[in-house]
Amino acid sequence: FFFSFYLGPELVPIVDKAASSIGIPIDDALLKTIEATPVAAFCVAAAGSLSSSALALPVLEARGWKDLPEGAAALSILLLQDLAVAPILVALPLVAGGGSAVADGDIALLAFKATVGCCAVLFLGSRVLRVAFDAVAAARST
Repeated sequence: FFFSFYLGPELVPIVDKAASSIGIPIDDALLKTIEATPVAAFCVAAAGSLSSSALALPVLEARGWKDLPEGAAALSILLLQDLAVAPILVALPLVAGGGSAVADGDIALLAFKATVGCCAVLFLGSRVLRVAFDAVAAARST
């Protein structure tokens, strides 16, 4: 799906043929959406790539693959995709052109503030959680 953002209309016949050859039904409305504009293709690709964790995790559990090294690797990729939700939600209005009129300097400042805030949460969280976990471990309660 994500390649549809880059290739757009050229990919539609390929996706349709590949999906029908392995028995995956794809609605014509979805293919026409991908074909319409690069922004629509990006939206469909982002939704398709991010919803895969909801579909793949039950399959991993049902087949008993979650405890295998390959299942753990797949789970880590799925979690990384789930973390990608926030940047995609931020980028979507900018890609669609419907975002607020923000100057480039303001975007850089916002990105800097977000980076500093994230680093502060990680740094302080690691320090505070270490103390909290040590206190819980010292209590030895069951």
